[in-house]
Amino acid sequence: MVDVAPPPTLRDVAAAVPSAAHGRVLGDAATGVDGMTHDSRRVVPGMLYACLRGADHDGHDFAAAAVATGASALLVDHQLDLAVPQLVVDDTRVVLGAAAAATYGEPSTALRVVGITGTNGKTTTASLLASILRHHGSPTGVIGTLSGVHTTPEAPELQARLAAFRDAGDAAVVMEVSSHALALHRVDGTHFAAAVFTNLGTDHLDLHGSTE
Repeated sequence: MVDVAPPPTLRDVAAAVPSAAHGRVLGDAATGVDGMTHDSRRVVPGMLYACLRGADHDGHDFAAAAVATGASALLVDHQLDLAVPQLVVDDTRVVLGAAAAATYGEPSTALRVVGITGTNGKTTTASLLASILRHHGSPTGVIGTLSGVHTTPEAPELQARLAAFRDAGDAAVVMEVSSHALALHRVDGTHFAAAVFTNLGTDHLDLHGSTE
């Protein structure tokens, strides 16, 4: 019989948050958090719901619905009038990657993760590298354009997928890392064994402003 480790607690997640975020736990810090999502529609009982502010919506507005669905705790940037423990930080977006990694047991530390970034060629390079690793006997997962809606998933989904690769016995993961993902902290909390830079073009200047 395989021993199943208990889920991390909100205290564990808070400990992983950078000190500059001024994180503090309100309520029972020993509350277990079994998974994380920033989408209130995907909450299942026991999850940590992360409230993100977006261009069109504020995740804090959906926190009550998340709690009603069974969220055991909240990641927020201000205290909400809800009867569940809350981890309050200055900016939930900035800490999301580290918090998600802690929630899923730091899965990238058990894998050789190779990140591939650059304007063009990420998908082809990732596919070729994964094929080479598999050919040489290393079970390898791939995260990228061909396996999801976003080139690089939001941090909770990314860490959940890394944990799934770890639990399935994969030794390595090759993942595309978009410039958007870097700017939005999606890969924060991920430990990379190696990084590949393909090239630099003029795409996405609407986000970055210049090639510098």
